[in-house]
Amino acid sequence: MPPNIAISTVSMGWHETHTLEWKIQAAKQAGFEGIELFIDDVDAFCRRHGISRVQAGSRISQLCANADLTILCVGSLDNFEGEPTPLQDRLRIAIEWLDMAHELRTDVIQIPSNDNKNAIGDESVIVSDFQALSDLGLKRQPPISFAYEALGWGTHVADWEASLRIVQLVGRSNFGLCLDTYHILSRLWADPRAHSGMRPGGRAALRDSLQRFLELCPKDKIIYMQLSDAERMSPPILPGHPAYHEDKDGTHSWCTYGRLFPFEGEHGAYLPMKEIMSAWLEGSGYRGWVSMEVFHRSMKEKDLGPDYWAHRGRVSWDKATQRVRSRG
Repeated sequence: MPPNIAISTVSMGWHETHTLEWKIQAAKQAGFEGIELFIDDVDAFCRRHGISRVQAGSRISQLCANADLTILCVGSLDNFEGEPTPLQDRLRIAIEWLDMAHELRTDVIQIPSNDNKNAIGDESVIVSDFQALSDLGLKRQPPISFAYEALGWGTHVADWEASLRIVQLVGRSNFGLCLDTYHILSRLWADPRAHSGMRPGGRAALRDSLQRFLELCPKDKIIYMQLSDAERMSPPILPGHPAYHEDKDGTHSWCTYGRLFPFEGEHGAYLPMKEIMSAWLEGSGYRGWVSMEVFHRSMKEKDLGPDYWAHRGRVSWDKATQRVRSRG
């Protein structure tokens, strides 16, 4: 199993009292080695202190250094590639992110695939946009990388194989993959809109995907991995369910409503985490950063603060380590 384990700040509470300072200390106390810094937490920090994102960067970096935590990355820089706006406008936004990342002393910016329904699907446009972005990162000292994550509901890139193709076409040393168990399992194996919680043929689809991963995915293009399980929806996410949105894919609605830490069966988790983690972490020999990133409706509750979520995340990781290493 990889030696470096992080937790996303967004996974340690959403209430306004769940401050970034508290989350940093909670991650430290739970025994994590790093954090994924979520932009909403940065912006909340900026509002409280009346400063800019770039100004916040050095302060947050010092808080993490004091807690002996690495800032694995800052994210997410949304809807960049193929967006129907001038590229130069998007690159100006990216420059602020690069400045912020530099002050944070992190060398990774996470970027999810575009989910704007009006996004341009022309592969040459997507690749060109990302090459321009990557070139800005390469000019920094030290260089800053971009971790591209395929959202399960992405408009044109929605699975790891499509994101790997884009990464390979971009062809830049600082442009790689962020792999998330939720986005793969929610597309191939699970279905929150089905009473069974599963997709027809899901087991075979997942088995084949994991075999292709082991055969085709180069480890040196994986910047980091995210782990999350999910709660089986009963009733399923159909009209009338509190998570249902007419304009959202079921996996999108489920994403922020019922994701859980791996192997939290006591909370309804049921995804085949052992299979995917065995392939991704054990079978592939990957030894880089792994981050616990989950979203759950109860994170809005004031009384369930960062200490509670960080502890759950750490217990989950320890359980995952035992389960994946065990036979049978």
